[in-house]
Amino acid sequence: MVGGELPDDDIALIATPLQLPNGVVIPNRLVKASMEEGITGGLPGKRHRRLYRRWGKGGWGGVMTGNVAVDSSQPATPHDLRVYDSPHTTPLYCELHDALLADAPEPRPLTLVQLSHAGMQSSATFGLARAPWVPALAPVSDRPSLGRGPFAWFLERAFWPTKSRAVVDRAEWLDIAGKFVDAAQTMEEAGWGGVQVHSAHGYLLAEYLSPLQFVKSVKINCSDFVQGGLDEEQAAEVIREVVSWKLVDILEVSGGTYSNPAFTDPPPANARESLFSYFTQALIPTLPPVPHGPAIMLTGGLHDRALIASCIRSRACDLVGIARAAALVPDLPHRVLLNQDLDASKARVNVAAIPHGDLVKCVLGGGGMSGLSPGRIKLVGASVSTFWFEWQMAAIGRGEDPDPALDWISGIFHNWLWYDLCSGGPVGWYKRWMGEW
Repeated sequence: MVGGELPDDDIALIATPLQLPNGVVIPNRLVKASMEEGITGGLPGKRHRRLYRRWGKGGWGGVMTGNVAVDSSQPATPHDLRVYDSPHTTPLYCELHDALLADAPEPRPLTLVQLSHAGMQSSATFGLARAPWVPALAPVSDRPSLGRGPFAWFLERAFWPTKSRAVVDRAEWLDIAGKFVDAAQTMEEAGWGGVQVHSAHGYLLAEYLSPLQFVKSVKINCSDFVQGGLDEEQAAEVIREVVSWKLVDILEVSGGTYSNPAFTDPPPANARESLFSYFTQALIPTLPPVPHGPAIMLTGGLHDRALIASCIRSRACDLVGIARAAALVPDLPHRVLLNQDLDASKARVNVAAIPHGDLVKCVLGGGGMSGLSPGRIKLVGASVSTFWFEWQMAAIGRGEDPDPALDWISGIFHNWLWYDLCSGGPVGWYKRWMGEW
């Protein structure tokens, strides 16, 4: 906070600026959290610029990109943006940043790039960035576990034909660390305000932080939610260790892995709390307060003005990350959360209702209609939701508006088959040739 006590009014509280340890001031507490954009990956293009321009003028305190893979051969999905050793990389990320701020109101939002390395979870057959027999890089040789049963076994080997290759050589680890540093420097040259290291959701964690002269953010799990994975006590110790380095300005708390993707779960219907606020409420009192320590950013289940204000007021977080709701309402701060004309009872966005989403999850093995089937493959259920929100962002990138009524079944034909595989037909081919896409 930039001086003074927290205001009692919810809108005034959420609109309160926050000063980070490096002196940068975020104009309000709302950050458009990282989401894969659902647009063809690689280097950012016109559709990315159109999407980020919509977010830029929405009144966010900060805007964060989706995954930007520091190793172009190890992305999480084919939609990942990437960093290449190419003369086009810096100019195109500069153009994306300029588009983001083109219509942004003053004070302008903090702009962050999420740098990632998918590690074991990088799929050669889904990401299409390397030959199927070339393994992912990880601390161990293995493949992600998607559950029990023959269908889960099939999916594991379809997405990861070979087990990951364990990186044991120190020089190779340092090379991976160097890719993060090089990518961060590229983004600084392109004008971005900072970078976030994606160290959650089972991605590869590299000890690479260096004293760059802009905002540094780390995304960490509060729990992996799998047996033998990172638990809450271990996560708290990792966070305290990272804070002790005094090199990080923002710590984002999320949770889960591809094997158990809690970060995609809907918020609890019978409790006014964020998905991970119970963890941060116990953690924050043990950390130095911002700006003497990093700001804690909480992401997951926060789509309600009163709930957001409650989390900030109770010290569950300093910043609120909002992802999926931002795909449906790009100008969520202006239109809903900070809108003085909107009553508190209406200042929320429902992101759980996807037409025919439960039916598709049931058919594909992602869970029964209740979502509680004991043999469900959680990644399938999570992917059904994720794709639907990606289609909303892809529509914005094409110059259309999000469609909350989009039926999942028609969406897969409209987006995957028509726009992704067929490139939008003759009209789409013409637009690509003219540089409009």
